[in-house]
Amino acid sequence: MIKLVRRGFPRLPLAVAIVAALQLTPAFAQDQAASADQQQASSTDKTKEQQPQQLQTVTVTGSLLSRPEYQDMVPIQKVNIEADRAAGSFGTVNLLQSTAVALGSTQINNQFSGFVVGGGTGIQTIDLRGLGANRTLVLLDGQRPGPAGTQGQTGSGFDLNVVPEVILGGAEIVKDGSSSLYGSDAISGVVNLVTKKRIDHTELEAFWGSPQHGGADQVTTSIATGFNFDKGNVVLAAQVQEQLPLALKDRDFLKCSQDRIRGTDGKIIDRQDHSILQGTPYAGCNNMLQNEVISYYSGTRYVPSGDGSTTGPLPGFRPAQRGTYANGGQAFYEEVLNSPFQDQAWAINKNRNSSGYASTHFIFGDLTWDNQLLVNRRVTTTRRWRQFFPVVEHDVPVGSPDDASSLFGLPDQGIGLFQPVMPYPSNTKEVVDYFYVRSGLEGGFGDSSWDWNVNGTFSRSGGTYSRLGIDARKSGDLTLAANEQPGFSTPVDYFNPDILSGKNMGALIAAVGLPTQGKTIYKQTTFNATAKGDLFSLPAGEVSAATGVEFRRYSIDDTPDANNAAGYEWGYSSAQRTKGTDKVKEVFAELGVPLLSGIPGIESLTADVSGRVFKYDSVGSWDKVWKAGLSWQITPTFRARGTLGTSYRAPQLYELYLGNQSGFESQLSIDPCIRWQDSTNDFVRAHCAAAGIPADYSASGNSSAQVFTGGGKGFLKPETSRAKSAGLVWTPTFANLSLAVDYFDYQIKGEIGTLGASDIVTGCYAAPVYPNNLCNLFERNPGTGGEAFKITNIYATYININSQRQRGYDFQADFAQDFSFGTIRAGAQVVKTLSDVTQYFSTAEASGVANSDRIGYIGSPQWTALLNASYKRGDWTVSWQGQYVSATRNKDISPTFTYQGYANATRDIKADAQFLHDLSVTYDRDKWTATFGIRNLFDTKPDLISSGAGTRVGNTPIYASQYDWFGRTFFGRVNYRF
Repeated sequence: MIKLVRRGFPRLPLAVAIVAALQLTPAFAQDQAASADQQQASSTDKTKEQQPQQLQTVTVTGSLLSRPEYQDMVPIQKVNIEADRAAGSFGTVNLLQSTAVALGSTQINNQFSGFVVGGGTGIQTIDLRGLGANRTLVLLDGQRPGPAGTQGQTGSGFDLNVVPEVILGGAEIVKDGSSSLYGSDAISGVVNLVTKKRIDHTELEAFWGSPQHGGADQVTTSIATGFNFDKGNVVLAAQVQEQLPLALKDRDFLKCSQDRIRGTDGKIIDRQDHSILQGTPYAGCNNMLQNEVISYYSGTRYVPSGDGSTTGPLPGFRPAQRGTYANGGQAFYEEVLNSPFQDQAWAINKNRNSSGYASTHFIFGDLTWDNQLLVNRRVTTTRRWRQFFPVVEHDVPVGSPDDASSLFGLPDQGIGLFQPVMPYPSNTKEVVDYFYVRSGLEGGFGDSSWDWNVNGTFSRSGGTYSRLGIDARKSGDLTLAANEQPGFSTPVDYFNPDILSGKNMGALIAAVGLPTQGKTIYKQTTFNATAKGDLFSLPAGEVSAATGVEFRRYSIDDTPDANNAAGYEWGYSSAQRTKGTDKVKEVFAELGVPLLSGIPGIESLTADVSGRVFKYDSVGSWDKVWKAGLSWQITPTFRARGTLGTSYRAPQLYELYLGNQSGFESQLSIDPCIRWQDSTNDFVRAHCAAAGIPADYSASGNSSAQVFTGGGKGFLKPETSRAKSAGLVWTPTFANLSLAVDYFDYQIKGEIGTLGASDIVTGCYAAPVYPNNLCNLFERNPGTGGEAFKITNIYATYININSQRQRGYDFQADFAQDFSFGTIRAGAQVVKTLSDVTQYFSTAEASGVANSDRIGYIGSPQWTALLNASYKRGDWTVSWQGQYVSATRNKDISPTFTYQGYANATRDIKADAQFLHDLSVTYDRDKWTATFGIRNLFDTKPDLISSGAGTRVGNTPIYASQYDWFGRTFFGRVNYRF
């Protein structure tokens, strides 16, 4: 067994040294413990700040108790919204995903156009620490808004699209496990979005962002107003936000996927394109195989001949040739891997959000009544292309190598079976209508210190998802049960050059097109009540307590298109209805105990304990979580804090009730061992060979694999986790400066997850260790008999995987100071992740990896940082923001390998470090404010990697969402106040 982690808090003395060193660099500071009021205090108030003060008791995110401000025990990061807006942030999503605690992991954003993501294309979530968006709890003013999205996996992460930026007054991130305070989902932390409680003027605002290189424009318009009374107020707001698409052609690093392999002299040695594209601008790009016909029986690949000549049974086609360096000369290929229409595919979705918001706050004596209403419509469209490759009949010479008559038990009759590979649109559209309402009452218990509050919320997400599919009944595909006989006609001549090339795609769509549309409804109802106050006095202060109850009910009903459910959609699994409900009852409490105060070395010492007991109907039994914290004010300027606790995540509705699906996937789409001799992945070549699969295996004559997916009700168990943190906070009196360093350590057991069919098979053969347990999740025929080496069944249901553990350090600082020449503010958030150990099974070897620690791999940088600085003089403010991510690499493979017979070739397996700079100037007058700036000032491009080094779009890694695809972007923001 590999020893994965050390016990305790390693390297903490180093962290203390770093805090001490930061005393010499107050310009790089961002406060973790200070409130916004403290951050804005001027130097003229310094004398007043140094005097003893009676701190006000407040309730902050991360606790149910009212305690002296700045005395939080858990690490809380206050998102600097104004600094982010000055840097040209676009919406609530950018505000959160750009924080240092989120930069270190892949964030689901509009870059995942055409990819299958939980909640549907266009959803944008927040993932703290890389533990998953489904383990990050998002609150709106301390309450749970329900999820929004489409399809059966709705609920796998909160969609930030539904919260318009115009209503945000602040945002706080609790960087600690918090299930004892907030319930399930709060494993990696909590994001609390705080709305504006009062607006004194009507405000109109417009934002635009325009990339220098074209495409992906961003536009936002909003209006907000308020009505204020003696006993209350009303806030109203509306916002329309639109992200326009980015086409592959708009960026050089996206439009042309290449191998990017270098020889021993350092020059590119990629295979040359000898296809019919040779000599055109579209040559040399490995975007998508098309315009090819594969013999289902012999495996021969026929490609268009440049001169129109014919070799074989197909007019104008000839067998594809390939050259390797092992045979002497230049490596080349003749397959058609690109086309002009590929330029029009979108790398970034088109996304339009329309939101409306209303809130009221009224006071009736000792009683306050708050209400909120939020509505949102999101329309997301994508434009991509896919392959269509049915098995159909074509005449061949009797007895030729392509004569497949024997497959039907017939003597040689000149029946040839072929797979024409054609392009087909893969466009989607999602429309999600979201509704959220909250009502809450708050009051006190007479003259005591105790007060109470009750809240009720309801949310409903109703969405439709549509796409243009392929009607399997019209396809003529002989691998489908309805068409299993020779002589079945096709609705259009698939062998027509204009059909194969996509030139006449309209005729293909007219012949086999199948519009589909599904519908998803997700509802959530919550009720909670809390009472808090002081219990009794101790010499060190008041013992405070909070207690409460909560009830939540969830329901999902996803109804896929009837044609899809019946299995009539070619190339897609037949999804069944996902329908289910769950309810949870909870009782919780928190206790704050001042232990010591006013003695040497202990200004104050306070303990905090919290616990929650609960019962999910889906689990059927009561369970519990707890958390303990300690805050030690060592001196008036130095404070230590630490927490230790457990968390719990019950299986979500989509994990329990995802409709059982049994579909078919072609061998070509899932099996990495097909023609593994051409693979650029060392492990695929080695492990497919070890499995006895021939290097030129083509899967010819093998029918599709059956894939079984679905929810795990009946065998899924809840996840459990443990989290601990320890930190130091320094708030000196000689400057408006605050520094903090915190160690974090999360460990999750029994993580719930699922893998796609292709992921399972690829994980078996492309992993460093073979065989591994992923190889047990599918079945393959032996190399003898009918359909040799065929993958028959793949099992991809939700399961409890083994574990994940992540640990590291957070550094935060804030500085603000008035000088005679103006005001300077500076801030920094820095995260160093020491390790992120993820195991599907009990050991690294069983999980298919040589090393379970994923830190430093592409998409998981070890260092991330968000830095801010501004200078204000009079009505003018100059602002700068920097985002840094450290270099990453695919550490499982060597940069030196044999490429197409060329020994000691090198490939780029490293994504270099990136430092983005944003700069803006703001002019602020009484009634209007204007900001103009540049994002990505130096036009830094994403780093490029070679084929086989990771999943790519074009030549850049898709899962490294830290990289900017927009490039240098000019932006402006204008706000007018009536």
